[in-house]
Amino acid sequence: MVNQVNSSLEDQLRRAEEAENEVERLESLASQAPLLRAEMAKSQRQEERDTNRRQALELARREVAAARESQQEIPDLLESVSKMVYALFSHLKEVDGHRREATQAMSLVDRMDYEEDLETSGEEQQEMGRDPKSIEFVVAARHGQARIKQLIDQLDPEFSYLKGCNLDEPLSRDVANFIMAHITSPERPSADKTMATSAPLPGYQE
Repeated sequence: MVNQVNSSLEDQLRRAEEAENEVERLESLASQAPLLRAEMAKSQRQEERDTNRRQALELARREVAAARESQQEIPDLLESVSKMVYALFSHLKEVDGHRREATQAMSLVDRMDYEEDLETSGEEQQEMGRDPKSIEFVVAARHGQARIKQLIDQLDPEFSYLKGCNLDEPLSRDVANFIMAHITSPERPSADKTMATSAPLPGYQE
C-alpha cells in the first residue's frame, strides 16, 4: 500500500516538475515577446522604407530620363519661338515707326494751324485795341500734344497696336506686354499716345 502511494506521489511530482519546467520555459519565451515584437516592427519598417526607396528611385530615374528626352526639343522650339517673337517685334516696331512719322507730320499740321490761329486771333485783338500777345497763351492752349493726338485719332479712330489680338489669354497678354515694353521707350508716352518732336513756338507746348 505504501509503495502504491509513493509511486503515485512520484508520478505526480514528476508531472509537476515537468509542468514547472514547461512554465519556466514558456515564461522565458514569453519574456522575449516584447523584444521580438519590437524587432519585427523595426524589420517591417525597414522593409517598407527599402521598398519605398526603390520605387522612388526608379520613378526618379524614369522622370529624369523623360526630362532629358523632352529637353532635347527645347533648342529647336526656342529658336522657332524666338523667330516668331522677333517677327512680331519687327512688325510692332514698324507700326510704331509709322505712328511716330504720322505724329511728327501731324505736329507740323498743328504748328501751321497754331500760327494761323495766332495770326487771326492777334489781328482780332489789334482791331479791338488790345495787345496781340495777350492772346498767345490762350491760342497755345488749343494746340500741342493733346490736339496732335486728337488729329491722329481722327485719321484712325479705332487704332490700337494690339487690335484684334486675344489678350484674354494670359500668356498672349504677357508676351504682348513684354514686346510693347521693349518697343515703347521709357521717355515717351504710352504706346497708344503720340509724340511730337519739333521744337515748340513761344507759348506753344506740344
